[in-house]
Formats: sequence, structure tokens, C-alpha cells
Amino acid sequence: MNVKILFFDDIFSSLFRMAHTENELVWDDNWVNSIEKALNDPNDRLEVNFTLVKTGEIENSKSIVEKEKPDIVLLDHYWPEQAWKKYGDRKKGGEISIETLRQLRKAFPELPVISYTIQPDRQILEAAYDNGATFFMEKIAMAVPEVHNTLKHVIIYLLRKK
Repeated sequence: MNVKILFFDDIFSSLFRMAHTENELVWDDNWVNSIEKALNDPNDRLEVNFTLVKTGEIENSKSIVEKEKPDIVLLDHYWPEQAWKKYGDRKKGGEISIETLRQLRKAFPELPVISYTIQPDRQILEAAYDNGATFFMEKIAMAVPEVHNTLKHVIIYLLRKK
């Protein structure tokens, strides 16, 4: 089975990368690397080939989905630099994701979308589900591939349900 994942996260955006120092980006970069290693572990026996397409172009989400034709979308919930650009308020970073969820759900009603954030609360969880998230998960702040293995199983489950 081949699975194409479209990975929307602010850490891939030029706005985010310009706003933070290289030292501040190390943790995020290591976290992404650990996800890639977990998805592409040559020792697993799932016989699933994951392709990860990374983008920080949240404002172009619909056209990117149309172009890439992913099987599933991973969507970061909090986009502070895009919120600063759009609203002049970094605290509105979650509104960027919620707006994107609505647009994706309207344009691609069957496309599974996994939304995530590092410190979810009940309000964030409910907003994500109310606006079209198929699944919501907490971003595990460890850059260890084994910690992210569960993500593979969630993706396979969601694709089987589709």
C-alpha cells in the first residue's frame, strides 16, 4: 500500500522560519525528522510506503491538495506567524487552522484530516472536530521515532474506514 501524506505545519513556512533563529528551529526540525523515520522505518512489517509532502503554505491549502492528491492530511492547529500577518495577533493562530479545516472539508469531504497541537484543551479539540477534523491528536514533544509509530496505525485505520 502506498500512502501520500500532505503535512501542513507552520514550521515549514518561510514566515515561521524567518521569525525564529536556527537554535529555536532545532527542536521542530528534530521532531519532523523523527516522524519521517517512524513512517519510513525499514524494519516494520506493515508493508505500507509513506510519502510525506511538507508545506507551510496554509493559505494555498486547497490548490495544494488538488495538485498533490494526498490520501490524508496532517494539519497543525496553531499558525502564529500567519495569524500575525492576517490579524496582527499571534494568539489567533488557531483560527488559521479552523478556517483551513472548513475549506478542506467543503472542497474535499472524504479526505481524512488529522489535526494536532502540542497542548490541546477541550475548546481546541471541539473546534477541530466541529470544523471537519477526522481525528485530533496531541503533538508529542519527543523527537524519538518510536514515539510516533502510533501515527502510522491511525493513518492506516482512517484510510481503511475511507
